[in-house]
Amino acid sequence: MPEKKTCSNDDLTVEQIRDWLKRHPDFLVDNPDLLTLLTPPFRPSSGDRVVDFQQVMLEKLQQEIGELKNFHSSLIDASRNNMSTQQQVHEAALALMQAGGLDQLSHILVSDWPQMLSVDVIAVCFEEGHKQSLPPLPEVRPLKKGQVDDLLGREDACLLRGDVEVLEEIFGPATELIKAEALIRIPATEFYPEGLLAFGSRDPDMFTPGQGTELLRFLEAAFGLYLQRWMKRTSSMT
Repeated sequence: MPEKKTCSNDDLTVEQIRDWLKRHPDFLVDNPDLLTLLTPPFRPSSGDRVVDFQQVMLEKLQQEIGELKNFHSSLIDASRNNMSTQQQVHEAALALMQAGGLDQLSHILVSDWPQMLSVDVIAVCFEEGHKQSLPPLPEVRPLKKGQVDDLLGREDACLLRGDVEVLEEIFGPATELIKAEALIRIPATEFYPEGLLAFGSRDPDMFTPGQGTELLRFLEAAFGLYLQRWMKRTSSMT
């Protein structure tokens, strides 16, 4: 007499399990995750009312594999884009080292950086009305006193916005072209008042809230460092 097959965990017989499933035909519908744990039968299903569990499991597995591949591809793309962006930022920071004075520093910022960083416009702005004078940069754009706080808030160092109308005071003749902006606060020093380092792009999705700002803040810090260095040299020569 053949021995009855039992489930070791609950000591249920195969017949009991079959009977229970017959009384609960929606069990696998309510628990679809169990399909991935079942071993499918190695025979084709027949009849319109017979469920082909093997096909269901195969389709589910294919879907999971497809989702995993898409996630893997997006992760690789994001990693490559991040590495490319970091390289661009490093090249832009190194370019500042080539400046031979304030005029060249300004030229690198507004002429060379846009091409290096794949943006359309970069502007440097400083507030008027403070005890510090505006830096003697050919391309500097004046802002009203307190305008930086009005734009960024008192605590925030950055503002990233996409699909937005930008201010002419910041981007000048390129205002109508720009559809996305990144505004980075330039903290005041003994040499110059508070200001903004502004990046503009015609791509409305170039800058959006929630993006990381570490690299942009690094560029502002690098620019501020060299600006202070050249203003120190200029003041010592007068």
